[in-house]
Amino acid sequence: MHIILKNHVASMAAEYEYSGIAESKLFEFFCNYCVFSRHFLGRFDPQSVTTLEDDASIDGIAIIVDGDLIATVEEADAVFATHKTNLLVDIVITQVKSGEQFKKEEIANFKLGLDEFFSLDPSLPMGDFNKSQIAIMQIIFSNLKKVRNRQPNAYIYYCTSGTYKAEKEIRGVFEAIKKSVHATDYFHSTTVTPVGRTELLKYFAELSEKNEAKLQLIDYFGMPKMPGIPQSYVGIVNAKEFVSQLISDEDGNLKQSVFEENVRSFLGLDNEVNSEIQRTLESAEKRKLFSVLNNGITIVAPSLTLAANTKVIDLTNYQIINGCQTSSTLHANIVNLTEDVNVVIKFIESTTDDSAVDIISATNSQSDISKEAFFGLKNKAKHVRRFFDAQNGMVSPENFIHFERRLSEFRGAQIQATRIFDVREVARCYAAMFLNQPHNSARYVHTIFAASGDSLFKEDDHEGYYYAACLALYKYQTLINGRKNNAHNYLKMRWHIIQLFKWFVHEKMDVPLAGANKATAYATRLVEVLNSEDKLYVAVFAKCQEAIDKIGMPTDDALKRAKFTADLTAAAAQLV
Repeated sequence: MHIILKNHVASMAAEYEYSGIAESKLFEFFCNYCVFSRHFLGRFDPQSVTTLEDDASIDGIAIIVDGDLIATVEEADAVFATHKTNLLVDIVITQVKSGEQFKKEEIANFKLGLDEFFSLDPSLPMGDFNKSQIAIMQIIFSNLKKVRNRQPNAYIYYCTSGTYKAEKEIRGVFEAIKKSVHATDYFHSTTVTPVGRTELLKYFAELSEKNEAKLQLIDYFGMPKMPGIPQSYVGIVNAKEFVSQLISDEDGNLKQSVFEENVRSFLGLDNEVNSEIQRTLESAEKRKLFSVLNNGITIVAPSLTLAANTKVIDLTNYQIINGCQTSSTLHANIVNLTEDVNVVIKFIESTTDDSAVDIISATNSQSDISKEAFFGLKNKAKHVRRFFDAQNGMVSPENFIHFERRLSEFRGAQIQATRIFDVREVARCYAAMFLNQPHNSARYVHTIFAASGDSLFKEDDHEGYYYAACLALYKYQTLINGRKNNAHNYLKMRWHIIQLFKWFVHEKMDVPLAGANKATAYATRLVEVLNSEDKLYVAVFAKCQEAIDKIGMPTDDALKRAKFTADLTAAAAQLV
């Protein structure tokens, strides 16, 4: 394997704290990490989307619905049970070969594997992972009236560590794959991409590089300096210039990463507002008035520089926090963006985290945006973040964990992914450990906010409870990834494990309420055990596993039911 690629694989393995895993398998993780990150902006463990068996020449599958990575049938049912329609659905599949050649026979085998998989009733052996993905696809096909274009999109990647030279024979096999997948009539669009070393290096670099751009303004005016906002401007920009310079990647595709701070994703051109924007752009007369007919776009960046003489603004790590619908519709209608189509943009430099989230909250207060999207903006969430930072200032680096209150704010920060907890993971940890709802944490992530939203990030909650819950999951995850103390066999039980942990540490079932004065001492003891130099937590986690053994490993369905949690709680009470 090429030395740079090999180093990147090692870097990813270190980031996710993998150990005792063959290099060929790590390369599969790496390729899936690089490829799936192009379609899914959230955090995920590459191991969770990689097949564990020889699954019909398929090495990775990611099914993304409305921006969420769907891992189980229950999650698929939940996402289609909402009132939402026009959901964008992408099905991404990989085959990975660690060798440096694109071999016709191996690519042909991949085609056979895809044919089997897309039959939805394969005759060849399939592992549990593939079976679950087929079941999810069947749910999607049963809900096509809620899917954008009434069909999902298929993205197929074939990855090697070599160089793709597009020889006629090899190109022909890839074309045969595309025709075969398209012939199923399952998909609105089918894309087949050969990925070699050059592409992998590019994909990996894109995951950590800064988001930078220059934009020519037609005119602007500055606003007065405000607390936490050193400078801000309102400018008018040529719409085509905006699309090409700020929201398109080098291939002309919409750059999804610049919308990570926007709490609502693109609703599609069928949406009433977006279809009206499109009609305006299609009218030769109306599009000249676009800058006064449209509400405009808001961009926040921690650093921006405006050259007054040239009217060129430089943006670093910018985010479009308001105007996702306008931006995406402009991108979809680039052919209609003539020189007389302009758009108004508000540019805000925000150097403080608090100012940024206040702006995001104020500019995205539409009633149809999910409540969940704003949890990270709560005042309590800010305090929890500061508590994490304060704790990191008192412990050694091997015990650091981080609360990523805003999506991808730690991108490029050289922090191991396993140490970063976003709003969803923090909520799941807290609900599992202190709300005693590990069964909900094990389910579709939105279940936590639906079932326990009023109990999350309350003003009187002790921040230490959130920190201790996340630290417990991190420590147990290190045992799982290191395949130590048999922890990897309890992977699906991790939420129940951290629920049990607090009782075995304190050797009693009584737990102070999150707002009680005794919560401080209770959380402190948990943290002391988790950060102890002699790793006292290892023995405690072993007791947690014993409690599970006492009542037996549950089925996947029972795992997500309150009854199993109740049975496990009763078993723990006898062991404490």
